[in-house]
Amino acid sequence: MRKIFNHRFTDTIWSLGYWGTVSEPQVWIETRNADQIQTFTLDLQRLSLDPIPHLPDRNKSLQWLAGLVDGGVFLRLRQGKNPGIEGLEAYDFPSGKLRYSLPLKQWSKLENQQLITNQGIIDLTSGKVQTSFDSGKKASDLSVVSPLHFEESQAEFQAFATLFDRKFKEKIGKGMDYWEGSNKLIFSYYIYDNAWKNQLRICDFDFNTLFLETLVEGELMGYHTFQCVQNTLFFIKDKRELFIYADL
Repeated sequence: MRKIFNHRFTDTIWSLGYWGTVSEPQVWIETRNADQIQTFTLDLQRLSLDPIPHLPDRNKSLQWLAGLVDGGVFLRLRQGKNPGIEGLEAYDFPSGKLRYSLPLKQWSKLENQQLITNQGIIDLTSGKVQTSFDSGKKASDLSVVSPLHFEESQAEFQAFATLFDRKFKEKIGKGMDYWEGSNKLIFSYYIYDNAWKNQLRICDFDFNTLFLETLVEGELMGYHTFQCVQNTLFFIKDKRELFIYADL
């Protein structure tokens, strides 16, 4: 592995999304503080970080849904204590201009950039509602893999707890995220050492440690762990610092 990008943002990193193509992969980054939301695009080929000029409306609560070749699609959530879905919005990147906005209350499946809903099948590229599924439509070729998650109450977690106690002399708790690659294992887990700490550990298949980093501790704990995109590792430290390692 080799570090290809590291940047500490002024505000909390709230969300990441991935868009573009295999040859030109891009990252959408959202940061927030009490007064403002800022969004950025990161070109993974040039490693250039640029602000998106059209900032999202502070009164809108948007949740990343899917990346397009030239933009991103979001679920618009209702404001209040029970933020259900109220709409679907797509934005062109890197301009940040609204492409379309549709009412939506629920959906059942996302496949090949088509969203199956109770009001029809929505083509996420155009926003058009179709009556049938287009099996020939290609999905984005970007490979985005989130880790498996295990809660402390699950049997799988207990197996990991026994392994970590024996191999690393660590008493883990709360939960674990786990990813298995072709020659590496990645673990995100919690230990208590005067305060709860979220550790990121990368091992080979013999459980020899290749990389170890504390992501967050104390009150900062439990926000982001990691994702693997196009054989590249993304993780966030202390809620504000983004690290990207290639050749995963």
